[in-house]
Amino acid sequence: MDAVTIRQATLADLPVLLSYRRAMAEEMNTPDPVAVNRMITALEPYLRSAIPEGRWHAWIAEPGGCGAVEVVQWVPGRLDPTPRRAWIHSLYIEPSFRRRGIGRRLTETMVAWCREQGFRWIYLHASEQGRPLYESIGFEPSSEMRLKL
Repeated sequence: MDAVTIRQATLADLPVLLSYRRAMAEEMNTPDPVAVNRMITALEPYLRSAIPEGRWHAWIAEPGGCGAVEVVQWVPGRLDPTPRRAWIHSLYIEPSFRRRGIGRRLTETMVAWCREQGFRWIYLHASEQGRPLYESIGFEPSSEMRLKL
């Protein structure tokens, strides 16, 4: 693998984070420019507050991509009585840099950060393309369901 640097993102990286999130949405879903623009328009102010407040932690791989962990308040449960959860979001690798281990390095970086922060569990929604990577790291399917309203 070529030299790749992974660093924690700051608010100054917001344009890069939004660009990668846009690219991911356009790749994963049927491209709907109106819906993607609506998402980016809502995401920008959200990240402007979530990053400095410590609710959104992102890492950038140079070159190649990014990934993020969102810390959300959550009801304490029997498996984890702490009132928070860590969700991996927005792991995206530019197509020309895929299959080089960058996604694995980003994920391992995020997992290590979560471990250092005392999280007992990490959650994510895996795309079909990302599922093999997450399974190889030890993520397991859960019983989560959803209902569209």
